[in-house]
Amino acid sequence: MHCVDGSRFRRPALCLASALLLLASVLEGTVQQTPNWWTVNAEREYTEKGRLQDLGMRKKVWINVIFSDTRPNSPLNSPERTDIIQAVREALSVQRDLKTVMYPEEADFALLVRASTRQGEGDRGPNFSLLLDAEAEVSIEVLVVIPGSQQSDGSRLPRVIWEAFSPNAQVEARSAARFTVDGFLWELKKLRERK
Repeated sequence: MHCVDGSRFRRPALCLASALLLLASVLEGTVQQTPNWWTVNAEREYTEKGRLQDLGMRKKVWINVIFSDTRPNSPLNSPERTDIIQAVREALSVQRDLKTVMYPEEADFALLVRASTRQGEGDRGPNFSLLLDAEAEVSIEVLVVIPGSQQSDGSRLPRVIWEAFSPNAQVEARSAARFTVDGFLWELKKLRERK
């Protein structure tokens, strides 16, 4: 590597900084970082598969909602993410034994909601909602995650114990999220009533 600079005082510092940045980028590509237990990427790397029974009597839940709207001319500051969070909180409030926490480190389990609205291709039939554009397709994914196996560095892998996905919910994102979370809560209630 050859560094060129007009100042004889800045040259060594710039060369050192450049070398460190280059080394950091090389190491970043080779070192695999284990995610937090409440993080599940689209490829499901480092993810364990569990069962709903693994949830046990855990009560503290952290909610993470991700929403995107890729339709042409969609507003940049969509209030839909806030609406989805509110719908999920309303669903959880019915379950008296569950408590929503603000930080994932405080949680016993995480409820991950991923919703997106995109321009549809028209081959999936009409939407059931009057609020949703007839051409829009709403995709919804809900994952329930608990801490999994402990790693050598002390972190834990994410363990997915319940999941639901629909590529076209045919209703707006808020209703799709509420319906899906209600499905999880119904299964959780049935499981806990059997114990």
